[in-house]
Amino acid sequence: MELGYQIPVTALLLIGAMLTFTVVTTFMFRSQKTSADYYLAGRKVNSFINASAISSDYLSAASFLGVAGVAFLFGFDGIIYALGFFVGYIALLLFLASPLRKFGRYTVPDFVSERFHSKTARVLGVIGVLFISLFYMAPQMLGAGKVMGLLLNLDYSTSIIIIACIITFYVTVGGMKATTVNQLVQFWILFGAMFLLAFIPFMLKGLTYTDVVKFLSEFKGSTPITGKEFDGAAYTSPAYWLTSLKDTLSLLLALMFGTAGLPHILVRFYTAPDGKAARRTVIYVLFLIGMFYILSPYVGHVIRYVFLQGESLGVSPHLMQWLADNGKNLAVPVAGSYFGGQILLGIVVAGAFAAILSTVAGLIIASAGAIGHDLVVNVFNPNMPERSRVKVARVASIAVGLLGIPLGFWAESMQIAILVGLAFAIAASTFFPVLVMGVWWPKMTKGGACAGLVTGIVGSFFMILGKGMLPHFLQYNNPGGFVMILSFIAIYTVSKMEYAAKGETALPHDTMEVMALLHGPEQA
Repeated sequence: MELGYQIPVTALLLIGAMLTFTVVTTFMFRSQKTSADYYLAGRKVNSFINASAISSDYLSAASFLGVAGVAFLFGFDGIIYALGFFVGYIALLLFLASPLRKFGRYTVPDFVSERFHSKTARVLGVIGVLFISLFYMAPQMLGAGKVMGLLLNLDYSTSIIIIACIITFYVTVGGMKATTVNQLVQFWILFGAMFLLAFIPFMLKGLTYTDVVKFLSEFKGSTPITGKEFDGAAYTSPAYWLTSLKDTLSLLLALMFGTAGLPHILVRFYTAPDGKAARRTVIYVLFLIGMFYILSPYVGHVIRYVFLQGESLGVSPHLMQWLADNGKNLAVPVAGSYFGGQILLGIVVAGAFAAILSTVAGLIIASAGAIGHDLVVNVFNPNMPERSRVKVARVASIAVGLLGIPLGFWAESMQIAILVGLAFAIAASTFFPVLVMGVWWPKMTKGGACAGLVTGIVGSFFMILGKGMLPHFLQYNNPGGFVMILSFIAIYTVSKMEYAAKGETALPHDTMEVMALLHGPEQA
């Protein structure tokens, strides 16, 4: 890609400082004596630090680059991503955060296995974690390739390989402790970048949201460079992009409840000291990401405002070309370059880099836990000593981290936020129903849990990857809400059938004790 501008020195300095900090932190926390140290940072993470780390984990390339990009592309309808991503944490706060921490295990498959005493449920949980994590990792690597291309004028493939190796190194060596500290710093870099992107046009340029939307709604004509017709009234109204009610509802349900099923987010609540700390952490997260998601759509719409006026606002030809060619993923870097020149572009690129590093690190930890802790240790070798478990965790981290390379190649032509939405679809239809029912419904059986997991995994797989083979009424752009409902039905139906056939013996023998643990007072 010909950049048409000098490499942003600010970005190089910030990213260099961030990588230096990452390496130092990694070596400071390289010693993990137990698997709890590696996966959960010893369960001693302060609520505010944990909230910053979770926010960093969550505000991925899809949030930093993708939400503004979707707003740039699709106007009012694009706001649904910001709304869904935010509301998901309310569901997490109300239904899962405290009970999961009180249960006190390592991973999501741990919960489904030990709640129902089933190795089959554990294996299905591992498949679900990997399915979700790999779908989620692909758009992060896509963002990495685009950002590194902007920063160093590297080709896409080289960028993917470099990023994958960097993240794999610091997760493998430093584990959850180093990852948490790095994510804390990375969050405030990416949040600061988004704040500046909104502050400068709003406070210094006088571009209020009302003025921007008024201009966009009244614009009707062809867009610069592409010559495509643009109807501003439709762009600023519902159903410009989401024209199908069933698709819109399914997408919104996936985004809202997928959050409460994301394994790399859920595992962070096990790092809290207790259930109260887990609830407090979610409240902090709601505040932090809420501010972020208020700003993101505004930035996307401001860049559409700038793009439509083009050279009359002094937008350089190469920035106009970026928006014409790849506005879906580059609206945020363009905002940085246009409103703040090389300095703000550098901060924005560093913010995107931080978002990618933190999210992929969280996904690697979650996937390594599923492979190392749930599969290798608990299924094949429960008596493995702690030192060996840490070694297995590191090998699993390397394997998962390097998988980011082919995933990045596969995702090159896709839109970041839309691709992440599919990961949310899998999470909403797989883990959310099983966790909510497992926490709140005492009469859920082992068969019901397995039926819910199978329905979510298989249903998501075929409705996403085999969409073209399905009849039209079953074709969803995002099938998460639809499959989630099927999973709830499967859990309820199979559990009722088992209970009718076997009575109380269909339930796990310690159901009442587990319910008391999940919903009772904190144990000393």
